[in-house]
Amino acid sequence: MKSLRVRLTLWFALSFFAATAVFMGLTYSNLDQELRRKSFGTEATTRENWRLRGSLTEEEIREIMNDLVVAGLTFSLPMVLALLLLGWWIARKSLSPIGSLNTQLMAVSTRNLDRRVELAEADEQFRDLVRHLNDMLGRLRTSFGEMSEYAARVAHELRTPLTILRLKVEQSDGRIDPELAEELHGELHRLTHVVDQSLLIAKADQGRLQWDRRAVDIAALLDDLIRDFRLLAAEEKRELRLEQPGGSCWVNVDPRYGKQILHSLLTNSLVHGRGPICIRLRVAGQRVRLTILNQVRHTTPAGHTLGLGLRVVRALVALPGNLGFRQRQGRVWHLSRLELPLEPVQRVAGTGLVPVVAGEHGT
Repeated sequence: MKSLRVRLTLWFALSFFAATAVFMGLTYSNLDQELRRKSFGTEATTRENWRLRGSLTEEEIREIMNDLVVAGLTFSLPMVLALLLLGWWIARKSLSPIGSLNTQLMAVSTRNLDRRVELAEADEQFRDLVRHLNDMLGRLRTSFGEMSEYAARVAHELRTPLTILRLKVEQSDGRIDPELAEELHGELHRLTHVVDQSLLIAKADQGRLQWDRRAVDIAALLDDLIRDFRLLAAEEKRELRLEQPGGSCWVNVDPRYGKQILHSLLTNSLVHGRGPICIRLRVAGQRVRLTILNQVRHTTPAGHTLGLGLRVVRALVALPGNLGFRQRQGRVWHLSRLELPLEPVQRVAGTGLVPVVAGEHGT
């Protein structure tokens, strides 16, 4: 479907072309009738009392009408092209407030819902639209704040009873069937993980997490994580392949949350994918790109349908503002790409950023 700007331009040009065509058609028809049906002058003869009315032959009339059509097209076609440009300019000028609104709305995120859109000069219709959009943003900010606060409170309140239940199950030796105790312990562990992840997301959305920037060797961190994930992948008879440049690869990231981002991405590929997991680490300019590619699993295992892992990744990536994350999923393959700022080696060696290697921080 064509854009609104193109449609307005075409409508403007076609309207002029249609009006011009109707005008030329009426002119052509009337002139043709005049030339064929009416005389247009008199001419004196050698006899004093005779007068001959002037007339045109059919060939002369056809020649005159063809000249009229050629002249009309010669002047109208350049005019149509000029009006196309004029219509495009008018459409662009008329829709520029909408473009400005789109740009401002794209800059609104969960962290700046108090931001409002504005137009310096606008018609009454645009002013109404701006007012309604700002009212909607205000309601959205209120609702989102209440929802995040509620989620944080619920997650916080659930941590204590879950901890008590887990301790009671661990202390119930002999009173509960061992298999049942193990199953209960596993479910409680899963619920605790869900609560912790939900609390982390709520805090990130509210801007209550502090991003501690440090120089981290992501190559060593990735090696440390993949060591455990290779064991998990081997249980499912899957292969985990890692491609990375030799030696260290330093990035500027929070070591704790950076490790959690990598852990969540690898867990997502392991749980929701199938076949081999391909991990590639590359340096592109001043950025480090981590790409994870795996085949799509069409049936998700029970208990892993909340999608908290990628939600955590998006929440943490948005914290510093200089990380990038995107996904692509087709019918067969799923791709996740994480971009981190490269930390030059000279700066790691000589300034205040504290280098961190794998194993110094937990998940």
